[in-house]
Amino acid sequence: MRTAFCAILASTLTTLGGAPAMAEVSVYYHTGSWDAFTGTGTNGKSVCGIGSTNPVDNHSISIRFEIGGDVVQFQAKKPTWNIPPNTPISIVLQIGLESPWNMQGVGNGQMVEWTLERMSMPIFDAQFRRSSSMTVTFPSGNEPPWTVALNGSTAISNVFGRCVTDLTQRLQTQPAPPGPTQPFGQAPPDASEAMPQAPAQPSAGRSP
Repeated sequence: MRTAFCAILASTLTTLGGAPAMAEVSVYYHTGSWDAFTGTGTNGKSVCGIGSTNPVDNHSISIRFEIGGDVVQFQAKKPTWNIPPNTPISIVLQIGLESPWNMQGVGNGQMVEWTLERMSMPIFDAQFRRSSSMTVTFPSGNEPPWTVALNGSTAISNVFGRCVTDLTQRLQTQPAPPGPTQPFGQAPPDASEAMPQAPAQPSAGRSP
């Protein structure tokens, strides 16, 4: 059986990149240390996501997918960060006792964003579901490692997958927008143009 992350990637993903900025977010499900949310990006498209926030200093990690798009994006955020625009930042994720994931992200202001290759997502999801914690380390800076609890990770992965499936189906059933309108009518064809013309000849014909 494919997991929620695997199902998302198998259907639409070919490349991974930046994430949509969120105009509105609504949390609709909570389990363990994780919330499931949905919202609308600044481009008007629907977004599904899951995230976990540390209540001590409000640092958070999230995963989100734009419906109709082709990217899954990871985001780490902390209110006290002040990262110069487009700063390359290394990230190391270790899920349980599994081998570390070495990532390369981009920092802007209060957040760092990065992505995983398509073929790596099934492995990530399996580790995410079966482990009890995840450590996020930023080796190029002085930010202490984050320990993120994964209690509720199986349930939140399932909810994430259902959100993507439901909103994708809703998008596919929406009627197509009408074609462009014009302020003029189509003129009927000229009758003379419609009559076939005799083929041209290199000499005049003789009378019988």
